Amino acid sequence: MFIGFCRLASDTEADTSVLDTHMEYSDAERVVEQSFEFPVTRETVLEGIGSVEIESPSGDSVTIRDILDPVEEESYLSSDALYATIVGNLDETFIGRKYYDDRGSVTLEGEAGDEPDPSF
Repeated sequence: MFIGFCRLASDTEADTSVLDTHMEYSDAERVVEQSFEFPVTRETVLEGIGSVEIESPSGDSVTIRDILDPVEEESYLSSDALYATIVGNLDETFIGRKYYDDRGSVTLEGEAGDEPDPSF
């Protein structure tokens, strides 16, 4: 059954009128947890939130339907399983700065940085 952001929908039809059509990546876990009772079928997920778009840090967006299309799972036993599937299938526009290393040991080209290795 689709719950839809704190409003309970009927058993037979998802109430998508309560959904925002866009969300940020950081909202995905909350949306998944609040939208369904688990276990939930893939069909119910796609009917309920398939048209919701997740916006990447670069401003691009992708629908949950597009994220789940290549996935062969027919049902999800928990919100964690559905969330992990969504996050695990996001493309590289969602990872931030590619090859970023806050330790300064790798440059964008993948070569060692200018700083010498510390000796211990």
